[in-house]
Amino acid sequence: MSETALRLGVVGCGNVTVERHIPAVNRLEGARVVAVADPVDARVAAGRAVAELPESQAFSSFSAMADACELDYVLAAVPPSVRRAIVEDAFERGLDVISEKPLATRPSEAAKMIERARSLGRKFGMVHNYLFFPEYRLVRELVDQGEVGALRHIATNFLGVPDAPGNDEYRPRWRHDLDEAGGGVLMDMIHVFYLAEYLMGDQIAGVSAVVDNLGLPNEQVEDFVLAHLYFPEGYVSVNLSWSQGPGGLEVTGSSGRILAFYEDFKTGPFSTFEDLTLVNETGKKVYRPRRGQEVIDDTFDALHLDFFEAVRDDRDPVATAEDGARTLQAALATYSSGMLGRRVPLPLRVDDPVYLEGVVGLRQIPPHEFDPLRGKPLFGMQPVGDTTL
Repeated sequence: MSETALRLGVVGCGNVTVERHIPAVNRLEGARVVAVADPVDARVAAGRAVAELPESQAFSSFSAMADACELDYVLAAVPPSVRRAIVEDAFERGLDVISEKPLATRPSEAAKMIERARSLGRKFGMVHNYLFFPEYRLVRELVDQGEVGALRHIATNFLGVPDAPGNDEYRPRWRHDLDEAGGGVLMDMIHVFYLAEYLMGDQIAGVSAVVDNLGLPNEQVEDFVLAHLYFPEGYVSVNLSWSQGPGGLEVTGSSGRILAFYEDFKTGPFSTFEDLTLVNETGKKVYRPRRGQEVIDDTFDALHLDFFEAVRDDRDPVATAEDGARTLQAALATYSSGMLGRRVPLPLRVDDPVYLEGVVGLRQIPPHEFDPLRGKPLFGMQPVGDTTL
């Protein structure tokens, strides 16, 4: 490792940090993890062990770490409900930041973080690692080459997402906590929105959706979403659930189609990939974009390489915080549409209660006349006949 390597401080030592982020940075030439921080003793110990750091480089808070260590940039891998203070403190200290998704639980807070980064001239990137999966890149390449003609519709199925618990030493079910996570499976799989924009090559203009808690009838977070995303030219259907449904990708063009599936029709992209098929006027072609590596786990390598190079070369990363803010707004527009029974345009208005308060802002909006979910506890909405809220 070079003596001039960029120095990364890691805040938040949950499963994804220990299993994905730190090993990926360890494999980089030109960057290294020099300190870790987490308020839970067992988690900071796990992060320190993987990063191969002495005890003196492990801390209980970001501020303690930043006071004691010389850093160049920070990975903010803490729950979104507590992220803003850490991110803005890092900017104030002259540090660049790459943030786990979602960027925040409230678009208003995301906007303030972005403005602070701009005013201080800091790089602000997102962990949008699905952009680096080879099957999605191949789809975009084939579309760009005109192999399917004009894009009409993309169907993305993520109906078999595992409801993976957090680490036992923290709160294993924090993703089921509305205040901490900002929502359920949709916030867990917020990847679907930036992936849709990447595949379509444009920004989402509006959403209509179904949102429910079919498998979690007594909880405030959703486990089932069917969303239709409106683009200036074409549509994307996003179907996802914490369940055992099918996965895969289907692309409809004016002169061709693309189909990508995983072993036993499981939900990708962390499943064993089978093949990607292009069918157009010239015939049928089958691709193996993972080149024999049917289970792939190095997208974090590409992600961290990109952000490292952005910091080193003074350029924007592939996934910016502005992308993360649009993704967050799309998720909250999905919640609004599902709960209020109407199509929701994007971007959200800055005076929209959901823009200001996140999903709990729905409580301030009168329900649609057809509201089959009103009797459920989803998002803490007032059940029919209950006047206590």
